[in-house]
Order: sequence, then structure tokens, then C-alpha cells
Amino acid sequence: MKTYPLNEARAEFSKLFDRALAGEPQRVTRHGKDAVMIIAEKEWQGRFRSAPTLGALLARHARAGTMSEPITARPWKDRPLGSEFE
Repeated sequence: MKTYPLNEARAEFSKLFDRALAGEPQRVTRHGKDAVMIIAEKEWQGRFRSAPTLGALLARHARAGTMSEPITARPWKDRPLGSEFE
């Protein structure tokens, strides 16, 4: 993956665009720090579909019956806020 400072990325945007479409992500920095990535839309859409959502993970465990009961006993004691300042 090639990295470009912002001023160079502006001048070479068509090149960055073409490389991203060819499947090579491009990194652009601002003031020497990572700022943005330029990637193809197809690659962007594919990344999020491969990872399950939290809701999907919870539903899978609920259907399989592998979820444990919630913890109801608290190992700590409740105290009123600000009691250490009295």
C-alpha cells in the first residue's frame, strides 16, 4: 500500500483512484499522520458483510442455548454518590 501526503494526493488523485479500483488501497496523510484511506466501493462493501453483527452473534447463541443466565448478585456494595466528601 502506498502512502501519499495530502498535497501529493491532490495532484495525483486520478492515479490514487485507479489504483484503489484495481484493488490496492491508498493511504493519505495530513501533517505526517494517517488521515484517510481510499479503497474501492466493492472492497468497502465486502468488509462489513463478512463480520457478523452483535445482534447476529447474540441470536446465534440464544438459538443454540449457549447463553448463560445474567449475573444478578453484585460483588460490590452500593453507596451514595459523594459519600467520601462528607
